[in-house]
Amino acid sequence: MILDVHAPADDKDDGSRVKIRDVLDPEAEGLYGAFDNSGTAMSTATPQTRAPAFGDGASESGQAVPVYTVADILVEALTELGVQHAFGVIGGAIAPFCKAISRSKIRLIHARHETGAALAAMEASLATGKLTVVFVTTGPGLTNSHTGMVMARTEGAKVLLVTGSTSAAQRGRGAFQETGGTASPGSPLFTPGAVFHHAALVEDPRELDAFIARLASGIARPNGFVAHLGLPLAVQTARRSERTMPQFRSAPPPVCDAAAVGRVAELLASEPFVIWAGFGARHAGPAVRALAELTGARVMATPRAKGVIPEDHPQYLGVTGHGGHATVDEYLKQARPARALVLGSRLGEMVSFWSPDLVPRDGLVHVDLDPNAFGAAYPGVPTIGVQAEIEAFVEALIAAWPPRSGSSAPVAFPARPLAELEARPRGPVRPSFLMQGVQREIVEQSAVSVIVEAGNALALGNHYLRFPGPGRYRASTCFASMGHASAGVLGAALGHEKAVAIVGDGALLMLNEINTAVSYGLRAVWIVLNDARYGMIAQGMRSIGWEPFATDFPRTDFVAIARAMGADGVRVDGEGDLEAALRAGLAAPGPFVVDVIIDPSEVVPSGRRNQSLEAQGVNAAPATVDAGAPRRR
Repeated sequence: MILDVHAPADDKDDGSRVKIRDVLDPEAEGLYGAFDNSGTAMSTATPQTRAPAFGDGASESGQAVPVYTVADILVEALTELGVQHAFGVIGGAIAPFCKAISRSKIRLIHARHETGAALAAMEASLATGKLTVVFVTTGPGLTNSHTGMVMARTEGAKVLLVTGSTSAAQRGRGAFQETGGTASPGSPLFTPGAVFHHAALVEDPRELDAFIARLASGIARPNGFVAHLGLPLAVQTARRSERTMPQFRSAPPPVCDAAAVGRVAELLASEPFVIWAGFGARHAGPAVRALAELTGARVMATPRAKGVIPEDHPQYLGVTGHGGHATVDEYLKQARPARALVLGSRLGEMVSFWSPDLVPRDGLVHVDLDPNAFGAAYPGVPTIGVQAEIEAFVEALIAAWPPRSGSSAPVAFPARPLAELEARPRGPVRPSFLMQGVQREIVEQSAVSVIVEAGNALALGNHYLRFPGPGRYRASTCFASMGHASAGVLGAALGHEKAVAIVGDGALLMLNEINTAVSYGLRAVWIVLNDARYGMIAQGMRSIGWEPFATDFPRTDFVAIARAMGADGVRVDGEGDLEAALRAGLAAPGPFVVDVIIDPSEVVPSGRRNQSLEAQGVNAAPATVDAGAPRRR
């Protein structure tokens, strides 16, 4: 039914009357009926005024009172919680919520794939520090978003997934893309656990209050928070006369007690130590630098912590793990520090490869908000675990540092600058030369963020790029889904105004959101390592003595693809053309692809990953079976 609600009779009709399509039965009016508003659109905060009816938008006196849909109430609460961006793919089962977003201050980004939307939301959250929203419909909409939500959890982002859900009365009856309830294939995704810190399927509008309170509490944490809210259509469009605003306020996490800080200070001051900075220290850069300069300690960083201390600082050693630097190992062998002060890292495979060479003789002092990090990577190493927020702890440690220690001079260890490469007159571009160009033209000539894709791009970025401060380099050493940079660059661009993704051709073919970037005029740049193959897989096979198989594919013209979707780009066939191409990408006002034909024969610095795979048994001899032994039935 359509209600034409006019202004009160005593007001002048100035053309501001609002015509509201009030879909009381979404099935009867069509799932998208709520989208078909004629006249002036209402903001989310504006209540819908309906014809008075006792018990439904009317007081006992018969006066009309404001009523709100659950979707409107939720979106207004999300706005209060600081949400600026929502990414997703609209479908019938989530349409009312999407419409509420479109009328709010939150910017709606309608993507081309749910996985891409979730990855972009993750990067937007990490770039801004704010909660972002992913919206998807039932069935494959939910399952397609799953990879992105797992990445959001492992990367420490703050993301809320809002999904449609099949109404209870239709479950188990063969509903289209059925979702929700124990019979649904997606039912495990509606429970908290390894993916979601909190998850709920709201069947009654009154349940929304508790969910919003849990959400407000969760995002107040200094680390990540990932939540899932399922909403059947009938709940999204249900009316309530009261609004729900988050009332939760959070105090910063306490630092560990002064006595514990004092004991750590005495311990570290007694002998030389090294600082191992992780992603959890990314907001504590000045404090980490001050501690290093006070104590004379050298600093090594995980890939995600690049820039926590300037990478040209004389006490900086380099990166550990994938694409890491030999200077780290050489220093640890030469200087032999007693302990490592680990700040905000789980020290997983791609960060440490669990190498005993990275652990000083007396073990670790490990500081993290998550106590599960202590002893996880090195269970046999003596570890003192300190549960605290990194910046607060480091500042307290500086204050407690024994005066008699003073500032000790670091062990002499000369820096080893990267060799300067000259452009070759012919042939494809060497990956090392490409990264030298990115350093000169992108990192040093701008403030844009750089995100590197899983694969060879990850090793290249970790090894060759050097940043003067934190927050400009994004890499995944955890779940590292291919496509996280090729799609996530959209979210990074929204958070930083412009962002550059360094991606492999395989990843860009697997997942990209170039067309979405065009739709919203986002200043995203893709630098493509175009070698017509899965380069990391091919080189990895060779490194363990295999002949590569099934790794090559037809050469792709990514500039043609970009232009076909409304973006622009330039192809680089030789090293002499690289500088101008990178400058063009940096200056581009919209989405831009730099398609670089690279030399596949230059081996990227990923040898430690291949050695780790061999240690785990990738090249082990197959088990033999005694032909005479009886078979189990």
